[in-house]
Amino acid sequence: MERQGLADARPVELTVSEAIALRLAALPVEFASAKNLREKLAYVEAALGARKLGSVAADDVLMMLAKLTHLAPQTREHIRMTGQGLFTFMRTKTKKYKGDNPFKDAGPVSVPKRQVRVYPRDMLPRLFETLAPEYRAPAATALMTGVRKGEVRAMRKEWVNLRERYILIAGGGHRQTTKGGRERRVPIPELLVPFIEAQMETPGPYLFPKPGDSEPHSAHWRVHDIMARALVRIGMIKAWRPYCLRRSCKWKDAPAFEVGQATCPNCGRKARWKALPVDLRFKHLRSTWGTTAYSVTKDLRLVADVLGHADMETTREHYAVALPEHVVAGAEATAAMLAPWAPRGKNREEIQPKVSTRPHGAAAEIVNPIEDLGKLSKRKERCPMAYDGFLNRRPQVRFLSGPLRNSLIFLAFLLQRRLALERASQVSGATWAILPPVDALSSGRSRIDRRTRP
Repeated sequence: MERQGLADARPVELTVSEAIALRLAALPVEFASAKNLREKLAYVEAALGARKLGSVAADDVLMMLAKLTHLAPQTREHIRMTGQGLFTFMRTKTKKYKGDNPFKDAGPVSVPKRQVRVYPRDMLPRLFETLAPEYRAPAATALMTGVRKGEVRAMRKEWVNLRERYILIAGGGHRQTTKGGRERRVPIPELLVPFIEAQMETPGPYLFPKPGDSEPHSAHWRVHDIMARALVRIGMIKAWRPYCLRRSCKWKDAPAFEVGQATCPNCGRKARWKALPVDLRFKHLRSTWGTTAYSVTKDLRLVADVLGHADMETTREHYAVALPEHVVAGAEATAAMLAPWAPRGKNREEIQPKVSTRPHGAAAEIVNPIEDLGKLSKRKERCPMAYDGFLNRRPQVRFLSGPLRNSLIFLAFLLQRRLALERASQVSGATWAILPPVDALSSGRSRIDRRTRP
């Protein structure tokens, strides 16, 4: 029927390599990520290039991704999405494939969610003092405006409007437009105006050209290495790594938290130690602005507009990391209840140091006989008793009840009161002649001192 023209001829099924070549040839001129797309499709072609499009299944994709153990989960997910876009292009645009999308059926790669990295605000002054003058201006612009690294590198002087205090971001990096595909205005704070005015005097059309030149920095601008060395100079170090100084050896050991004695196992030379800075780069200046702006203004739309996000969910997920006030208050209340160093049965207010309101001097010895009777043995009095035994302890008459108990408590109080007054020499001993002598009570064991039941 095909030879006689009674049925349409079946399309010739292409291989994965032929589909990749067709996809790259159909890229528009303004497509800015052609190099990145080519690198991702190279992994797909190396594993499935000779296979027909219809013969590729989801298990083939999973096996291909499982072999890429040297790549990060985020990179493997990007490769899977690139393959999914390839099959979608062949099915919807070229109409040369009508089967299922195996990269879509394989499912996304599990990528761990990490919090965005930010610079400590108390370390920023020291960081900028350490940076060289030619790198201080672009770093300050990225920190105070939240622009990307590629936008800083390609920023032109004609985009700057100092009268109205804004910068029109119309492109970035190797793109003819911004990453989001639309221009945006970024406000210029007053603290940044002196830096911008000084950069306007540099030669060339670019705001941040190379030192001593009018051309912009290339796409391989190693500004992250400059930031890393500055972090080491200010002491923001996460670990130390021993290595061999000989270039022919190139031995490196695992990072350690302290510098010690290490020897190269290959050549026996004494190892050198290299400081590894914390994981902060030039791009984290942008995230520092985003998180700080949200914590100060609480305006998610403002942060999204300045950062150039078309979807506010991106801003909320990556930059709105400031803890709400009710979360902080709840954490403080929970910590006060769970404080392991607080005494049992006391809350946070009770363990705070209290200022004594008692008077000093002789007046401090006169206490309330009713309120402070049970506290005499616990508090360090200014006139301590010199007698041992019963007189220095709280009366143990809990086993008694009724009038006998009250009489014993009153008798013990009178005895302790007499000892305190005799020590202070405020009253004479004749006032207490109704009681037996003190020596008689302290020398022998009295009936009050018994601990057994009557």
